[in-house]
Amino acid sequence: MYRYIAETDADLPLLGIDLGYSAKTKSCGVARSNSNDLRALCFGECINHVVQLINERGPHVLILEAVLSTYHNPDGNPDIRGEFEKGRGWYHGPGVTTFAAALRFLDQLDQQLLPGLKLPLVEGFLSYKPTRTRHEDDARRLVDEFAVAERFAPCEGSQPICLEIEGVPEIRRYNPRF
Repeated sequence: MYRYIAETDADLPLLGIDLGYSAKTKSCGVARSNSNDLRALCFGECINHVVQLINERGPHVLILEAVLSTYHNPDGNPDIRGEFEKGRGWYHGPGVTTFAAALRFLDQLDQQLLPGLKLPLVEGFLSYKPTRTRHEDDARRLVDEFAVAERFAPCEGSQPICLEIEGVPEIRRYNPRF
């Protein structure tokens, strides 16, 4: 049985997570719809907070600012999933870190959440920001601008990053490329 599904549910609250992967700094931001509570957390704290929130309040649509799918070209080499990520591919630079963070994050949630719970999953793409922003503010944008963010489907042949995801999550880009 899958823990995560690539279909969103408009009846569920949104949970935006700007996922960082640092050993010592608060590199993750968390925000949710219908709440003014914004948090900047270390990676492990973020996992614990999200587990507690979902176990207490039920399913949310998870919007992760992290790589949730991959694509490999016919030669077997990693490649961009579409023109939307040209210059910011999932397989180099910051994309590799968010890929690793997402794998660990989703695995830990899967192990700690109540059995049988399924969560819709969407990739938030916040690249091309004109200035540096706080993680909690990025998480708030994931939630507040969810309905108006550009929507992309990864190219045909893309795959989810792990076996716990049913389907390939939609990508929503919050900043247009310049």
